[in-house]
Amino acid sequence: MSIADTLPRDSRLNAYHSKGDYMDTFSVSLRGRPDLRSVDIRVLADHMLNADIGWMNKLLSARDAVVKPLGLKTTDDLLKEQSDTPLAEREAGDRVGFFKIYSVGQNEILLGEDDWHQDFRLSIFRSVGEAPRVYATTCCKRHNLFGYAYLALILPFHKKIAATVLDTAIEEDLAA
Repeated sequence: MSIADTLPRDSRLNAYHSKGDYMDTFSVSLRGRPDLRSVDIRVLADHMLNADIGWMNKLLSARDAVVKPLGLKTTDDLLKEQSDTPLAEREAGDRVGFFKIYSVGQNEILLGEDDWHQDFRLSIFRSVGEAPRVYATTCCKRHNLFGYAYLALILPFHKKIAATVLDTAIEEDLAA
């Protein structure tokens, strides 16, 4: 079961985060999942971000319908930018799901998007060793009043989605 947590000190997201940014972290144990402890971090991120969670998909569709007239990027807009590069070979600038890759390391991938109202980054960070965990941390840099209002509106949904994505990833088999 996922828990609210803190960003590990050796995460690259710490260099992005500034005072005043919104940030939250959720994590879940990888003890019973040796496959998720050893798989390429891009594959782990894809496994997490493409979990089939019906209510979450409906929320994203509703979000897209509301924000498109406001000029915000929709998930369909972002998916069109996906490359045909094999997942384990994607680098900065490519996408995992509809998220742009900003950096890739052995145990952390930074994803996100920049938009006129806010920029955000998502760190998928994996710790290994005696207490292996995967951490999902979101950091938002709001640019204007709309960015603050938008985040306030989606935050309750975001927190539920983050926890559910982690829990679902641990429960579901890794796709072949």
